[in-house]
Amino acid sequence: MVFPVINFYGGGRQSSLFGGSTHRTVKELINGDERVGGTDCSEYFNGAMMSVGSLTDYGINRDLLDEYLSVPIKARDEFHGFNGLLFCDSGGFKNLMQGGLDGSDFEIDLNQKRVFEMQEQMGGDINVCLDYPIQPDDSYDERREKARKTAKNAIEFARLSETYPGARYLPVHGYNYSMIDTYFQELETVFGNLDIGEIFDGIALGSLVPKKDNKNVLIESVSGCKQAMAERGLETLPLHVLGISKASIPLLVGLGVDSFDSSSYIQAAINGKYSVSLTETIRVEEADYSKCDCPVCSSEELRNRMRGNTEYRKDQMGPAAVHNHVIQAREVSRIREAIQEDGTQAMIDYIDNTVGRNARTRQYAHRIVNESLGGYF
Repeated sequence: MVFPVINFYGGGRQSSLFGGSTHRTVKELINGDERVGGTDCSEYFNGAMMSVGSLTDYGINRDLLDEYLSVPIKARDEFHGFNGLLFCDSGGFKNLMQGGLDGSDFEIDLNQKRVFEMQEQMGGDINVCLDYPIQPDDSYDERREKARKTAKNAIEFARLSETYPGARYLPVHGYNYSMIDTYFQELETVFGNLDIGEIFDGIALGSLVPKKDNKNVLIESVSGCKQAMAERGLETLPLHVLGISKASIPLLVGLGVDSFDSSSYIQAAINGKYSVSLTETIRVEEADYSKCDCPVCSSEELRNRMRGNTEYRKDQMGPAAVHNHVIQAREVSRIREAIQEDGTQAMIDYIDNTVGRNARTRQYAHRIVNESLGGYF
């Protein structure tokens, strides 16, 4: 499952659908609002991710933050088209880099109690404890210390959310089996007799954003995490990978990842890119919209906007972003259906015909086939 990253609160107010520039147009298309000609794309948003850390991305004041947190996201009339799963990230990376949330007239030091309060106020269906992501240049001791701090937060998170109906995901970090196994060992040391599998509903693999363009690291990390999970009897827990690029989606599915979040659909559109497939983009203005039957490309008004016939750039790039996400969502559904019908052979065929045909990703495609899908012969 793909969780597109959306900033539901983009620095605006109720009257502007809470703003957010391109994010605002995405929300309008989820709603099927008149401002986008009534085009309804809600069926492709059966999930979305928002981070606690993104609440203050637009330098809001304290009153506006309180307004954002006064009503759960899915309970707001402004977001009536969104009924999917809301995945609330803890904002651990931003907290690590900036030390908390900074607004125009306030600062909030994030701790586990405050983060969970905000996740609860946002109405998260899946929540992640406040973690301490690793950096590529961290020492061995620094990684162990971050794992212990994450474990302490995870225990408090479990206590705070004991009666909350949402799912709880435990974050782990590392770039290969050895690092992830060590991370799990540190978690287990702090957990003592507490059983990870009984407390948590899934595992979230993080710290890959600085390495997102390194496919070897991605494969090593996911494979290592699945191995470490299996050794601990956690192989039945869903595995979510945090913050990946769209080109990696087929590889992740081939590795057995259950879900992932990505902002690449919107970042590509902001950079003027229109997805032809998961691995190929062209300039938005150069696209042949007649070759796509998605709700966006089927709308004459939105086609004109994507050609640049609009006053505001967000009204050009918002529709392109939703088109990009539809391509991702449809492809993932197609992959899942093929696997259910024809097992690993369907996945092998799909990888061969997508990332396997791209010179930059061919070696990784073959590695996935040979190491995770039983090989060609």
